[in-house]
Amino acid sequence: MEKHIRAAVIGTGGISGVHLSFLKSRKDTEIVALCDVNAENLERRQREYGGRPYNDFNAMLDEAKPDAVWLCTPPQVRREPILACARRGVPVFCEKPVGRDASQAARLAAELRRAGARVQVGYLFRSIPAVRRLREWMADDEVYAVQSLYACGMGVHRSSRAWFYVKELSGGALIDQATHNLDLLRGLFGEVKEVRGMATNPRQRKKPGYTIEEVIGVTLRFAGGIVGSHLHTWLGDRWRNEIVISGVKRAYRLNLNQGLLTVEDGPETRSFQQPAGSIHAHQNELFLSMVASGDWSANPSSFDDAVKSLRLTLDCDAAVSARP
Repeated sequence: MEKHIRAAVIGTGGISGVHLSFLKSRKDTEIVALCDVNAENLERRQREYGGRPYNDFNAMLDEAKPDAVWLCTPPQVRREPILACARRGVPVFCEKPVGRDASQAARLAAELRRAGARVQVGYLFRSIPAVRRLREWMADDEVYAVQSLYACGMGVHRSSRAWFYVKELSGGALIDQATHNLDLLRGLFGEVKEVRGMATNPRQRKKPGYTIEEVIGVTLRFAGGIVGSHLHTWLGDRWRNEIVISGVKRAYRLNLNQGLLTVEDGPETRSFQQPAGSIHAHQNELFLSMVASGDWSANPSSFDDAVKSLRLTLDCDAAVSARP
């Protein structure tokens, strides 16, 4: 099949490899350009995935003329490249979160609306088959309680890059990781009206170079009456990401790591296992289909909606930081 979507990536750091691997595997896409101010990252990605290298995204957009752009820059570097794409009518897949300041992100959202921009934000759980099946099975149920758990051993093994343990740079567990879960809870149960939180550092106290919280708990009160919680730990035995939903008719356990949904329906238990493969592929497939068709009605996460998830994430972080 002839390649017909010309793809470009702005920002060639860690997460870009996930999207580049997906694009390289497709017969209907061609990686035509990569852009980054970090020459080492740019050269490494270009050797592996091809595409003409650029250090200026305006020059890239004008010369390579991509049909779609994947924006994988740090959250603080969103506005100029995404507006440059919008001015040229180029659709953008924008990694989450959409910023680090909710007011600035809201102003950017207004600019994008005025420009008629087409943007999908990478809140990946919105697109996975297990969540779509969960919505179907919950449709006739009443839910009043939900529990979310994200655990990993990053605070135990210290295997990530040093800057990741500096909250001022990485955002810490809530802003970098839990934002996915909080976005999914918003998508499933509506807006949150009240947040309370606490955090501890039982293994290593905060110090210069290590300013993240190790264990975090937040309680959420949704507008519709549901009470929920999110527990996040960097002192876990391994990567775990689960959501447990208590309904009047049945209970639902969603293992987000495995794409496995299990439902206890009275004496019966049924399950749904989504197809194996990268969990990121589903959002990318949906983005490509919207780029190809021009129909954005199925957009799972618009920039405007992602601003609401950013605001909730920051509210949770503020609730945790406010505790002594």
